Amino acid sequence: MSEPNESYAYFTVTGDDLDPAHITEIVGVTPTDSWKKGELNPRNSQERKFGRWSLYSRLARSEELEAHIADVLAQLDQNPQAFKQVSEAYNACMQLVGYFHSYYPGLYFTSETVQGLAKYKLGVDHDFYYLHSVAREDADA
Repeated sequence: MSEPNESYAYFTVTGDDLDPAHITEIVGVTPTDSWKKGELNPRNSQERKFGRWSLYSRLARSEELEAHIADVLAQLDQNPQAFKQVSEAYNACMQLVGYFHSYYPGLYFTSETVQGLAKYKLGVDHDFYYLHSVAREDADA
């Protein structure tokens, strides 16, 4: 039996001169994840090549991607002017991540979702990984 699918979404801004503390000050929200250019990445001990400020969905990773997007947009709606300002200044992105172990559920944006993304002038990046594997019928056993 395969593992369940996992997905999540987050709002993110990046930049060479990005100061995460400054973004936090503008939007009034503590990021889920952030770093400054030059800080060491704890995963590989390499220096970060850019700064980043990210706000993740609060939902369980078992939820559908569309629900994660809606949750992130709802968080941005708590201070829309500030998030729009940051989004425009740093070319913000809604990052979508999916690990699909058993099936690909598809992705559908309602008109509300499209309007929410447009409201904050967000680009959308998809990182989807299809991890399901079965032996091919024509493969030698």
